[in-house]
Amino acid sequence: MKRIGLAIATASIVVLVCVVALRGQGAAGPEAKAEKRNINTSGSATVKVKPDSARVYFGVQTLARTIKDSRTQNGAKVKKVLDALTGLKIDNLRMKTSDVHVELVQSRDDRDSLPQVLGYRITNSFTVLVQNDDTEKLNRDASRVLDTALESGANIVQQISFFKRDLAEARRQAMTKAVEDAAANAQALAAGGKVKIGDTVSINGEPAYHYFGGQMAQSNTAFPGGAGDDTPLVAGDLEITCRVSVTCTY
Repeated sequence: MKRIGLAIATASIVVLVCVVALRGQGAAGPEAKAEKRNINTSGSATVKVKPDSARVYFGVQTLARTIKDSRTQNGAKVKKVLDALTGLKIDNLRMKTSDVHVELVQSRDDRDSLPQVLGYRITNSFTVLVQNDDTEKLNRDASRVLDTALESGANIVQQISFFKRDLAEARRQAMTKAVEDAAANAQALAAGGKVKIGDTVSINGEPAYHYFGGQMAQSNTAFPGGAGDDTPLVAGDLEITCRVSVTCTY
């Protein structure tokens, strides 16, 4: 009888464990299934802004037989250019030296003799910053800077770029619109699947900003003479594009 009682008790425990295990599986099943009921989508938005600043990258290049003569000539030309730019009386005009490069100029290699030193080429590169909230005035001031520098002795224009000093608000606008676009895409996917969007559970990743427009590259080759006629410059709209990914439940 004791053996029969022990067997019945053991069987009861096994049945109880199985019931608990099955209940546990039944509770975990819907949760696991719910975790998979997500819609992953992405969105993007582009915001256009007007530039309020321009940078013009110049260079003055000189070549002389001795490094002293080349430095003297270069220094005199750079001073003339900077003085002429200062004389424009443009508000918020800023100038700074960005690089000074010295190059030894030699004759072509000859197998029977060492190359001869022909002279020294010195390039003094500097940047001019122009600022104006009025885009048309900004265009005009940048054009005046370009022409004046070339007419005064600058013989290299490396690059002209237009930009906006403060992009914080434009970036926030692009971020908001990109998330709204992603949410609309999620709604479209849900409509196609005949389901209803629940909550937005995540907005994945840092927004990526792409800064387009407002830049004009120029040749680094030195050229003699001035600018001639006025050089028209047009600062177009700057584009900031934000892309995000969003996960929603349904």
